[in-house]
This record gives sequence, C-alpha cells and structure tokens, in this order.
Amino acid sequence: MTSRDDIKYSVKYEDDTYVYRHVILPECLARTMPKTHLMTETEWRNLGIQMSTGWQHYMRHGPEPHIVPFRRLKNENDEL
Repeated sequence: MTSRDDIKYSVKYEDDTYVYRHVILPECLARTMPKTHLMTETEWRNLGIQMSTGWQHYMRHGPEPHIVPFRRLKNENDEL
C-alpha cells in the first residue's frame, strides 16, 4: 500500500514569472493520473499531493510520467 509519505517534492526553483517544483509519484499513483488532460487541483489533491493553493499542473513529462511538474505565478513574498 502506498502512503502520502511516498510522494516526493522537489525544492522550488524559479524564473522571472513563475515558481516551479515537481512532484515524484510512486508508480502505482502515476498509473492513475489522467492521460487526456492536465490535472485540476481537485484531481492532484485526490492523489494525495499536498501543496498550497495557486499551484498548477502545467505539463506532462513524457519520458517519466511519474514526475509531475507544477508552477505558480511569483509574488513579492516568495523566498526560495
């Protein structure tokens, strides 16, 4: 059985517009991800991913589907 403890979170990184991080899912959870669309916040929260509001699943990483890239707009309070 997979637990939320098996989900790994990268450190945050940024460019001029966005803050990014990626989430690494265990294989069993990665297989349940939708293949036809990017996940909504409700969908990724239902998988057990826990992040603050404002993060968006913005692309698929085809070679490694268990890696889920996220981004959110930067704000003046961001400290990495």
